Amino acid sequence: STQSTWGKRFQQKIGLQMAAFSLNNIPAIEAHLANHQFLSGGAFPNATDVSIFFELKQAPEKSSSPNFHFWYLFLSQFTPPVIKSWSGAAQQQAQPAQAQAAPAPAPAAAKKDDVDDLFGDDDDEAAAEAAKALAEKKKKEAEAKKKEKVVIAKSVIIFDVKVYEEDQDLDALAAKILALEIDGLLWKTEYKKIPVAYNIKKLQIGCTIEDDKVSTDDLFEKITAWEDEVQSVDIVTFQKV
Repeated sequence: STQSTWGKRFQQKIGLQMAAFSLNNIPAIEAHLANHQFLSGGAFPNATDVSIFFELKQAPEKSSSPNFHFWYLFLSQFTPPVIKSWSGAAQQQAQPAQAQAAPAPAPAAAKKDDVDDLFGDDDDEAAAEAAKALAEKKKKEAEAKKKEKVVIAKSVIIFDVKVYEEDQDLDALAAKILALEIDGLLWKTEYKKIPVAYNIKKLQIGCTIEDDKVSTDDLFEKITAWEDEVQSVDIVTFQKV
């Protein structure tokens, strides 16, 4: 019959899964769980999940097999009778509606005690750890995607610093400027002393800034604050990186 054929196909599928997934081939399990919630490959666990779960004596190593580890913690929330029941429940879910000879009787209303017992009295700690582990995994994945997309906008600036007197110590002034520290500001270590007129020279200094963190107005305001030494600050070149 059609129902019998589907049953055989389902048993063959389970057999292939159980052959492919074993504790002797943990990398295959880890790779599969990176893209699926269960070893069954579907929305619900099946006999393959049950078999591997009961073979394990403890949670898989989190550092080498994080997805396998989270899978184990999630299943650990349920009591052994509930876990064992998935072997038969999965087959019933695999059968198409049209292959069933008659509509299934309505299930009896679950008792409150039965529902509460799904997690057992001793599984609160495991449930909390599983929830925390899953939250950490999602957070790290979101941060990794965010880092991949973020492009830091930068600009390279060269500017002149003009002084008042010909005998001003430009090296000392340059040292003061290069000592300014602002988050997102990177100074070029070399500077020039360029003649202007009447033996007066000006400083020419360059830097790289992160556009979201540093503005030229803020930077130049710090330099022109030395009113006795600095006459003006003028941009020579401003180039986006």
